[in-house]
Amino acid sequence: MSKYTPRTEMTPEQSTRERREAKRRKYLAERGTPSRSKDIADIQRHVRRVYYEGGMTSHAMAAQAGVGRDTIMHLINGYRVVQGRRVTTSCLLQSTIDKLWTIRLELPPDHGRAGAHLPPLGTRRRLQALNAMGYDGVWMASQLGICAGNLSALMLGRRGRRYVYAATARRVAAFYDKYQHTDPADVGRSAWHVSTTKTRAGKNGYALPWCWDEETIDDPRTEPEWTGACGTPEGFKIHRREQIPVCSRCRRARRGEADTAPPQDPSVFDPATSGLVVRCRYVGTRRPRALAQTARAAQTQLAA
Repeated sequence: MSKYTPRTEMTPEQSTRERREAKRRKYLAERGTPSRSKDIADIQRHVRRVYYEGGMTSHAMAAQAGVGRDTIMHLINGYRVVQGRRVTTSCLLQSTIDKLWTIRLELPPDHGRAGAHLPPLGTRRRLQALNAMGYDGVWMASQLGICAGNLSALMLGRRGRRYVYAATARRVAAFYDKYQHTDPADVGRSAWHVSTTKTRAGKNGYALPWCWDEETIDDPRTEPEWTGACGTPEGFKIHRREQIPVCSRCRRARRGEADTAPPQDPSVFDPATSGLVVRCRYVGTRRPRALAQTARAAQTQLAA
């Protein structure tokens, strides 16, 4: 408190506490034991991993470690708000760091509270699969009771979406189970909506529901099984013959590489264009026309 309160404005209780803390810091310094540590990168990474990837709530973490919830949230966010301005969290008490290292992932049944944070990959895959079937985002958002912009950001992995609320994940999972075997036309979607949505999803490389196993759709180590032979040269041939977007496993198999490379998020699979994928981006002052000419030249050269 004295860090942000001038001594002239301190109450007698605050002054007493400040003198006690000063004596403690001096005693620890004489012993060679620092009271605060600026080496918080490792503990910050540990807490963020349990919070974002494990889905453990900050309340459960605070109760387990015996520290305040605000301390955990300040460490996760990397800052705290003091008098209307952000102050970067640059150090912590060594005793607090020791307590935070005792945090271990513990989730009640069904991932606990509705506000718990869960990895978004499984939810994103389910939304993309329904989108590939022809269910447009606006209709899905209205059925799920979610803002269309938030659903689009979650499905595309934008806006730094590193987690999804447990309540949203459960809602999307139930919605996916209900409609994965239903034709969009049976729920009133027009042929134009279905065709447009399928075309856009195909360009984005979204996998259909039957490309995923229910047991492994949430596993980041798995990839969609498009052909039944993905990861082999035969799978690449099936991709080409059936005009299915070529997955990374079949592309690696065609190059003769072992199928041991880490899987990618299906939201970034490259769609196949006659077996060739060319990415064009704005680089410096180059114009879209110049980029398109470069892409056509590359296609012609490889085709020859």
